[in-house]
Amino acid sequence: MKKIYKIALLIVFIVIIGLIVFNKYLDDKKVHILNEYNSMGKLIGTNEYVIRNGDTIVHGKFINYNGKGVKIAEGQFVNNEPNGKCSYYYDNGKIESVFYRKNSKVNLECTYYNQKGSIEKYIMCDTIGNTAFVIKFDNRVVKKYEGYSILPRGLYKLSNKKQVEIKTGDVLKVGDTIRYYSLVANIPNAKRTFKIENIDIDNSKVKRIIKSKKPAEVIVEEVLTKKGLNRIEVKAQYSFDDKVTPDLNKEVSFEVNVN
Repeated sequence: MKKIYKIALLIVFIVIIGLIVFNKYLDDKKVHILNEYNSMGKLIGTNEYVIRNGDTIVHGKFINYNGKGVKIAEGQFVNNEPNGKCSYYYDNGKIESVFYRKNSKVNLECTYYNQKGSIEKYIMCDTIGNTAFVIKFDNRVVKKYEGYSILPRGLYKLSNKKQVEIKTGDVLKVGDTIRYYSLVANIPNAKRTFKIENIDIDNSKVKRIIKSKKPAEVIVEEVLTKKGLNRIEVKAQYSFDDKVTPDLNKEVSFEVNVN
């Protein structure tokens, strides 16, 4: 009888501990909203947050308002850092800029607007926030551009579901899968044509998977089928809406040796 009693107590104890852990899990996931007010009592901001291990973590949507109640910013935070698309507005409520943010220090893509709603400038940055490409407009007409509209970011071999960087002199085999990354600018006021080719082979038969990751990353996985030197070209053409600026053609390439 005592043994049964002890087992029952143990089961009750385990259930209680399980409920405590489950409730803590739910608390960690529960989204709260913090409202901010100015000295006049007007709402100037709302922030979603969660509580983890007793700490307040800004995590979720945010909206900021000016003193007149006009929305001047909106976006999201992830673990106390701005992340993803964040939009900012003039005091009259018109769009001023759109940033795609990695965190508080690194922007990956920026688009700026004038008071009339036309895009004045577009910037694509590399993964640490350095400007890779910038283009300026005046009433939708291109004024100037500079930098790299395509920026290679890495070449790897896939092995056991892991990627290993391919270095100069490495020799691959037919059937190996490679993965390569590029940043490709989303130039506004233009039509983009994008193409990837493995030179001197029938690309219609190539097993190639192309994925995109916001804001401007292109990820390609390709199975190597040709022995010898493989030259792979990544091309992008931009035809501008102003019908005045010549097409911008950009191409980058790399080579891999295959046995």
